[in-house]
Parts: sequence; C-alpha cells; structure tokens
Amino acid sequence: MLKEFEYSELSEELNICIFGTVLGFGGCSSGRCKTVRVESYTKIEGPYFFEKCRNLKKVEFGENVSITGNNIFFECFSLTTIDALSGFRLFGNSTFTQCGITKLVIPEGTIISGNYSFGACPNLDSVEIRDRVVISGNLTFSNCPKLSIVQIGNCVKILGDETFANCENLEMIHVGNDFHILGNDNFAGCSNITTSTHGKNLIFTDKTYAINA
Repeated sequence: MLKEFEYSELSEELNICIFGTVLGFGGCSSGRCKTVRVESYTKIEGPYFFEKCRNLKKVEFGENVSITGNNIFFECFSLTTIDALSGFRLFGNSTFTQCGITKLVIPEGTIISGNYSFGACPNLDSVEIRDRVVISGNLTFSNCPKLSIVQIGNCVKILGDETFANCENLEMIHVGNDFHILGNDNFAGCSNITTSTHGKNLIFTDKTYAINA
C-alpha cells in the first residue's frame, strides 16, 4: 500500500497509525497529535514528519520498520516514550534530537545511520543498546546532560565520532561480548566513566582513552 500524508491530514489527528509505504512531508506542530503507531514493515521516506510536534508523547514502532529522512521527530519536547521492536532501521540526521525521552531501549538488530540522532535530549538518563545493533554517524548521544548509564549488548558496533561527547554525568558503561567502538573523541568531556564487562573481544579504537577497559 502507498499512502502519502500531508500536513493538513496529520494536524487534526490525536492518534496516528501509519502503515505501508509513506512518502512526502508530514507535520503536526500546530495540531493535537499525542501518539504515533508505526506498524510492522512500514517504510517512511521524507523529512520533517513530526518535527516540533508539541503534544506528541509516545511513539511505537513495529518489527522491521524503516525510516529515512532528517529531523523526523526533531524537537518533540513532550515525547517521553519510544517503544520499538526488532529490526528497526533509522536513516537521517537529528531524528530524535532534543526530544523529552528519559529512558531509551534500542532493540536487537537495529541499524541507526545519521548524525546527532539522539543528541541534546535534556532528560535522557539511561540507554540500553541490545544485541547486534550497528550505529554509525557522529554525535549520536552527545550533549545529553543527564545521561549516566549505558548498557551495551553483544556484537554491537558503534562507528563515528563524538558518540557520547559532552555527556558530563556519564558514569558507567556495561558492555557485552564483541563490542567495537571506532572513531574519534567518542567520550570527550566524559571524565567520570568506567566500564563493567564480563565479555571478551572488547575493542576500543577511540582516541579518547577515558575508559579503563
């Protein structure tokens, strides 16, 4: 199914359910939208769908959802909950930047590609990255002032620069087996962090050696 949402359609809906293939531009910054449900195997292609959606509080993603575009949930300050199932694909810059998320779980098999995906989220205090996740791009979780704990599963790859830069309250990173983090200054400005791991093949190739691995 092919469905194109226009600004006028989104602006009047309280609860939005998206399925099929969605192209074009959205928008609900002046509307009443509170929840968004993206059904399994849905593809969204296009920027700014829910940018600055003032009332949006919760987003749910089914299995194998693919989203491509910049600023899709940018500055959704009231967005506190993101629920996603396995196989999530996220391509674009500033996707959830400056959202109100407090706890983030990135499901198994997720691919995130883009810069500043969860950057500058003022209330984000914990991140759980489950098995076989690949994150590429710069500044993915940077400038999150309350982020204190990161849990990383098995076979996770983080590729990019300044991934956790300037998360000044980051204190603990728990890592599993076969964790690779590649890039420059990934922990710049994080002076308090240590690691806890029972895994093996823990590989840091970051120029900032702030972690006592």
